[in-house]
Amino acid sequence: MIRKLSVIVTLCLIAFNTAAQTENTGWLFISHTQKLNKNFDVLADLQLRSSDQFNDFSALLFRTALNYNINKKHAVAFGYTFLGKWERDEMQMKILTPENRIYQQYLFSFNTRRTEWNLRFRLEQRFVNQEARTDFSQRARAFIAAQIPIAANADFTKGFYAGVQNELFLTIQNKDNVNGHIFDQNRSLASLG
Repeated sequence: MIRKLSVIVTLCLIAFNTAAQTENTGWLFISHTQKLNKNFDVLADLQLRSSDQFNDFSALLFRTALNYNINKKHAVAFGYTFLGKWERDEMQMKILTPENRIYQQYLFSFNTRRTEWNLRFRLEQRFVNQEARTDFSQRARAFIAAQIPIAANADFTKGFYAGVQNELFLTIQNKDNVNGHIFDQNRSLASLG
């Protein structure tokens, strides 16, 4: 059952990737979770991104949230994200477009045999500064990820594993304020760890 599910997920990721426009970018991603007590955590991410073809620095993202662990499988969070994007204008000058987001998310984590799964649903309220105005939109994000042990110890605390994930982004309000599309992005990843 697990192998069949893993093959299906992998084929879906390949199909999504071949049908989509792709970019070659680099991302530096640092993530930290600070446990406050049994139920509450503070989440923090910092991301630096390169432009297409790795030409230069294009984005800085900082995200934080207060996370409430309902139990070992379920968690909810309320957070804030700052995204600064630098793009070149027609004169090749770098222009900063700042975006502020408020978000709410639900996370469901579970295991099937030794494979670890995470399902995340996030709703984002986006405030994009465009010249002298701020444009508002809302986006829904659905994320699925699996860590599949390849050569690991019995409790999967050490060893070699494969990771697969996919995240779908849908603009559900004011699509014309961002890119004009309901289907915003699809991010797929296969990794080894």
